[in-house]
Amino acid sequence: MGPSGDGRGRGPAGRTPAGDSGLSGGYRPDAGRRMNRRAHWRSLLLGLAIGLIASTAWANEPASIDLIYEQLAPSDGAPVIPAIQNDIVYLAAEVRDADGELLDDVPISLSSTRDNALVGPEPVTRDGGYTDLALVARSLGRDTLTVSAGSVSTQIGLDVREPDAVDDYASALEGIDDSDNVLGWAALMQAQIDYDEQFRVSATYPAALKERFGQSVRLVGYMLPMQMSTTQTRFILSANPPVCFFHMPGGPATVVDVHTQRAMEMAWEPVVVEGTLQAETQTDDGLLYRLTDARVVNR
Repeated sequence: MGPSGDGRGRGPAGRTPAGDSGLSGGYRPDAGRRMNRRAHWRSLLLGLAIGLIASTAWANEPASIDLIYEQLAPSDGAPVIPAIQNDIVYLAAEVRDADGELLDDVPISLSSTRDNALVGPEPVTRDGGYTDLALVARSLGRDTLTVSAGSVSTQIGLDVREPDAVDDYASALEGIDDSDNVLGWAALMQAQIDYDEQFRVSATYPAALKERFGQSVRLVGYMLPMQMSTTQTRFILSANPPVCFFHMPGGPATVVDVHTQRAMEMAWEPVVVEGTLQAETQTDDGLLYRLTDARVVNR
């Protein structure tokens, strides 16, 4: 008898050829196992991809923030920055991820327990996880500043004192005639200072201060050299002692651009300078006040 056949490919004695279930559509018993394996590998690869993306995102999140500051006041606890009321205080923030890598493009915020606040454009880390911060020291007394980057933050103290409350000034003024003509920093700091997004400075002055413009006044402060010499015909007179070579030790109302009649020896102790006071209403270099035809009178 010839092979039986029903048109569906069955072999002799009705047996199904190996690998054929005999069902329509070409279904094979191991097809489901192969589909399960493919689904397993797809799930595994998807999980790995999600994990990689998550770990990369986590690695780029701020994990620490460090503050860099110029000068600290004596303190038993957290570091404290000294400042003069209405002065500008400078510090810097450095942000790193969990691997210790510096992070760029991270916005930085600052909060105060008093009325001290950032000025200028919003600080964002650049050039290797670093950004400068500038704030106005408005409120007298101790303050706690909290500087944040994402979910991480750190704190530092701020000790704001009144203008002219500098012990070294008293010794500089000893034996000075016409002491009534000394114009205190408190008067200069009555200027209303504003900053634009490019950190350009503009100022408006009260009437009492404007009356002193064009007149001879005496100022006491610290010399900051402007020339590569031990003698200076132009220097900055500052209400604060110099603590950094890269920028002024205070805001625009606490520094004066001094032009002398003759070269003066540099001094590290406070000096009393006499000259004609002038002022700008807008400046790109942060120097609002100028003293011309000046001379040092306590040396």
